[in-house]
Amino acid sequence: YAPATIEAWCYRYRDGQFAALHTKPRADKGTHKALDPAATEALITLRRTHPLLTVKALSAQLLRQGILQPGTFSSSTLQRRLAEVGLDRRSLRAGAALIDGPTKAFELPLPNLLWMADCMHGPPLTLDTGLTQSTYLFALLDDCSRLCVHAQFYPHERLECFLDCLRQALQTRGVPDKLYTDNGAAFRSQHLQIVCANLGIKLLHAKPYHSWSKGKIERFFRTVQTQFHATLVFEPVSALDQLNRRFWRWLETNYHQREHGSLAGQSPAQRFATVGPTLRAAPITPDLERLFLMRLPRRVRKDATISLGGQLWEVPVHLRGQILTVHFDPIHWTRVELWLGDRCLGHAHRCNKHLNAQLPSSNDYERDWS
Repeated sequence: YAPATIEAWCYRYRDGQFAALHTKPRADKGTHKALDPAATEALITLRRTHPLLTVKALSAQLLRQGILQPGTFSSSTLQRRLAEVGLDRRSLRAGAALIDGPTKAFELPLPNLLWMADCMHGPPLTLDTGLTQSTYLFALLDDCSRLCVHAQFYPHERLECFLDCLRQALQTRGVPDKLYTDNGAAFRSQHLQIVCANLGIKLLHAKPYHSWSKGKIERFFRTVQTQFHATLVFEPVSALDQLNRRFWRWLETNYHQREHGSLAGQSPAQRFATVGPTLRAAPITPDLERLFLMRLPRRVRKDATISLGGQLWEVPVHLRGQILTVHFDPIHWTRVELWLGDRCLGHAHRCNKHLNAQLPSSNDYERDWS
């Protein structure tokens, strides 16, 4: 403290004893000088109508309407007025102010009516070679029973990893009616939309800043982090397959068999098994992989090729000019099927221009240009 401050305290104490040292509240406390009540009410009304707009956009609109005058306010003033009524950005994201109407706790009455999907960062692995490998856990959780229909650690956070996880879940637990995900790149892809359409699954996405709507799978991830990851401290693993085997053993013997607090004393395995006969089984087909292929229309060019994935693919010559539906695997490109209506005409192959230049042909390439 400065000497002048201590001296002022001494004189105040001499004049009015200890009560004179108390801080006096401002006489204008609770009043707003920069914004009058009408401008404050207009700001709040505009924020409730357009909750996703920034304060800068709101102030610009109020300036155009003549409610605010240039130079008479600051952005911090508007922020404080909104924070007083719980309409600041942080409160909106936390759900303190209702944006899209009331949101209530929900639970589907039967298993496989809704699966929640998400991905989280897994524990890094120290390989035998000394290198460190990142891991990512893709998981699918049944909303009714809290049973993890399938979860697996992968080295990448990519679409092909989630499709592999989804394929294994369908083969072991049946087919859900709806799939609820966030807005990650792996869940927003056109390929996943086609796969869900092939399987009769309705794909749903959470709204931005509404991660709390997937609180059940977020709580499952927290259980994995606090319970399963703790076991790796005492018994570390050095390979991805070892990590998955350890995780699946914990999942089946621990998490699925333990009573869940929101299941009225039941375990996820018990709740899921009570209505097992009513589940929709996976399609009976010897080639389930075909349902995971992407589909796009392509017109065959005059040189009997189509363009797909930035590359040329050769098709039979008699299909020139036809519009075909191409079923293909956009991840590994192991299958590129040609369909005309509901009939499969065969497979396309990558175009090798150098090889085609060496083959005898009746096209203009062999014309004598001399």
